[in-house]
Amino acid sequence: MHDFDGMVGQIYDAAVEPGRWPQVLETLSDFLEGAATKLTFQNTRTLRSEANSVRMPPEADLTYARYYYKTNVFLPRIARLHAGTLIPIWELLPREVYRRSEFYNDFCRPGDMCHSIGVVLANEADTRVVFTCGRAETTGEFEPEHLDRLRRIGPHLVRAASVGLRLSRSEIARSANVEALDRVAQGVLIVAASGEILFANRTAEALLTEADGIRTEKSALRAARRADATQFQRLIVAAAERSDTAGGVMALARPAPRRPLSVLVAPLKVEPTWFVVGCPAAIVFVADPDSAPRTAQGQLRNLYRLTPAEAAVAIAIARGEGLQAAADELRISLTTARTHLQHAFEKTETRRQAELVRLIAASVVYE
Repeated sequence: MHDFDGMVGQIYDAAVEPGRWPQVLETLSDFLEGAATKLTFQNTRTLRSEANSVRMPPEADLTYARYYYKTNVFLPRIARLHAGTLIPIWELLPREVYRRSEFYNDFCRPGDMCHSIGVVLANEADTRVVFTCGRAETTGEFEPEHLDRLRRIGPHLVRAASVGLRLSRSEIARSANVEALDRVAQGVLIVAASGEILFANRTAEALLTEADGIRTEKSALRAARRADATQFQRLIVAAAERSDTAGGVMALARPAPRRPLSVLVAPLKVEPTWFVVGCPAAIVFVADPDSAPRTAQGQLRNLYRLTPAEAAVAIAIARGEGLQAAADELRISLTTARTHLQHAFEKTETRRQAELVRLIAASVVYE
């Protein structure tokens, strides 16, 4: 006998505490009388996929993400299915085609996933999530009874996945330290590959409200001028997907007499967890030359609330002059220079000189 209500509770607990998903998959394996279960996360733009599984070989998730997702003969067919659709695999692909495939022979058979049933949990603009339960070839195919069980539990999995994906977007913003970003005078936005805005600091919100170089369209970040739209979107996609040409810089035109916004788009590194792997993101820095200070020190003071001395020491470090040279230039002791540098670390939330140099390189426009 299975505690159905208890299992449903486990599923919703995992939606808000992703670390519980392995236990949920174990429970579902028993409930469906399968050998292994997995959640597959697919980026709908690049088609890259990752899987989190239980009761499969230890290396299965890694080899799937590195190579075998490319051989998965079911993913192209699943792409057409909406969330909540049950998947008996023989309705997607003839047995003989599946059994001749590299995916079956080199991945599914060693992982006891020869026969499988599943359900599409999400099919969104950026992310597709699929639950699969498998059996070994020797065990035989799933019976109608198992499909009925999956039909009962499926809607709960779909709702939990929906919650998980939305919370993952909050996790992306949280991991980027949005409190610190909100104190930055420069416009900063965190966006999904589709342009969906996950976070915008106060400066960026003001620009969006005025449609001043950037605007929103159905909750997505867009260039205000149509002529800039395609290139801007390409930069966001490339950064979010971490392509070979990840991110870049461009100018976004504004009505005269205002000068164009200076935009830098870069990948946002997020620690992968359940559901976060399906949410690639980019960070967008927007500088307004008509409101920003003209000097590098002035920009740092404006961005991070540094004192003149702290900004001067930070700039000297960024130029590779060293702390002693900075102290000599400012006519202060080395001890005082170290104190200013420590304050700069604290205000910019960096710990080492190399981190501070990278931050200044990304934040400051030298003229």
